[in-house]
Amino acid sequence: MLKISTPVKKVVMMSTTYLPALELIKQEKSLVGFQGKRYIVSPVFNLDQIKEVAYKFNPEYLLGLKADLIMGYDSNLSTSKQRQLFNTLKIPVVLNKDFEEKTPLGRAEWLVFISSFYDQDEIALKIFNSIEETYLALKAKNLKRAQKAKVLVGEIQNGYWVTCGGESDLAQLIEDAGGELGQKNSSASTQKISLEQLSQEKIIFDIWLTHNMWASKKELEEVFKKDKRYTLITAKNIYNNNLIMNINKSNDYWESGLQRPDLLLLDLSKIFHPEENIDHKLHWYRKL
Repeated sequence: MLKISTPVKKVVMMSTTYLPALELIKQEKSLVGFQGKRYIVSPVFNLDQIKEVAYKFNPEYLLGLKADLIMGYDSNLSTSKQRQLFNTLKIPVVLNKDFEEKTPLGRAEWLVFISSFYDQDEIALKIFNSIEETYLALKAKNLKRAQKAKVLVGEIQNGYWVTCGGESDLAQLIEDAGGELGQKNSSASTQKISLEQLSQEKIIFDIWLTHNMWASKKELEEVFKKDKRYTLITAKNIYNNNLIMNINKSNDYWESGLQRPDLLLLDLSKIFHPEENIDHKLHWYRKL
């Protein structure tokens, strides 16, 4: 196992969910390599100064970046062949498992983990504690509501309704915002539901969160005209989480959104209970 000397000066990262941590502790210039630069949304990262890292790692190319560490997830960093390559190159590999978290705050707390490599975990902890305090205060208020918004998540894919798992961080966010997730199960993974089952339940949903690429009411109407199966769904209001996208249509929800569950909770609280959140302007969600 290779030792990591801190604070690190140069890093290579493999997921946009790690980037807000660098921005919050003002270390965005340390990012020298990234896998999929076109997915980066935040303007604080100078893409001209960041090298593109291919999925199939080139040893000489990686050495040229002179990175103090590479941070990624299991599927692209943990095979025996890749571990051997990085050990040979003497480049430390750090696995980040933020995607396994089942709560929004749990996911956001990885800020502290990332910041520890910069010796700034104390600063990061203060930032996280502030996020957590705001989140929990709003959650407590929402949980007192007698009336819960009935919420549907997802869209039709390959003949099924594809939605979030009932034990996922999104399901927790919906509950904490004063919503009740339809089709809730006991899994944290994405779930598939038969369209027949969905139609038989005949639920009138208050809110439908599409969580796809639809960006306007016109686009929504065109999809409905082409695919009559959507007539099975009855929802009073439809929203999507793609208000902030870059020119490549990469969604900031999957970048800074997941780092700020307090603001995501405000968004959903406004959507579910607009009469009590009049002053909040939606940050990541848009009405279709």
